[in-house]
Amino acid sequence: MEVYGSSAFVPIVDVRLSDDSHLNRELSLVARSAAEEFSTLFSVPPPAGIRPVSILYQPQYPQIFSTPDITRYKVYLTVKNRYYHQLVFQLGHELCHIFADPRRSNWFVESCCEMAALVLLRRMSKLWGNDPSRTDWRSYAPKFQQYAQNRIRKAREAEDPDDRLKNVIVAEMLCPLFEESAESWDALCFLGQASVCPPVSLTDLDLDSDLGFDRWLQAVPRNLEGIVVRIGKTLKDRWHHFDFCHTVMPL
Repeated sequence: MEVYGSSAFVPIVDVRLSDDSHLNRELSLVARSAAEEFSTLFSVPPPAGIRPVSILYQPQYPQIFSTPDITRYKVYLTVKNRYYHQLVFQLGHELCHIFADPRRSNWFVESCCEMAALVLLRRMSKLWGNDPSRTDWRSYAPKFQQYAQNRIRKAREAEDPDDRLKNVIVAEMLCPLFEESAESWDALCFLGQASVCPPVSLTDLDLDSDLGFDRWLQAVPRNLEGIVVRIGKTLKDRWHHFDFCHTVMPL
């Protein structure tokens, strides 16, 4: 498996989140800081290719577009103010979709992207907390960690969690597996091939595709088989709690 330098995996070419030029420059710096930190997690490129990334605003919900224009990724966020924690969380989630193959999605991919966003929040809290050049960033650093903790607490305390909160619960289970092993992240790049119908072109889109752990295990290189097995075993005994997990084929 060829190993690449991570800095060019998600090259941010423009950020348009606010009509206020000064505020947009601030948000652009935050987005680039988060994207650079996120890219360090991977040593292989996104499965749909390395492309320029545009970060844009839309009020409805965060979203990634990769198929209408196969020359770039368009990441839409709902943040247009100085809620940096929300910006980092939403961006981390959507960047994870780029690495996990934006042409395919299902409950497990969403849980992995929730996990990746939580991990990014924690890493940004440490990164900004140790940055001597930006006192304003250093004072903001604890909010990243607090935001991650609040999301997990809300999911834990929910009596009847919806699918989004179930994703958080699964994400919390996954976090230790990915935080303890750098190679774990590269396994996400093969999730598109784990779908029942893997993508055959850059425009082949299916955002409700069934996942097979056996397919994932077959798709990854040998050095990543161990992490896929550990993920399967970690979740196996708990799948019965989540109705949306029934389509998964256990290892």
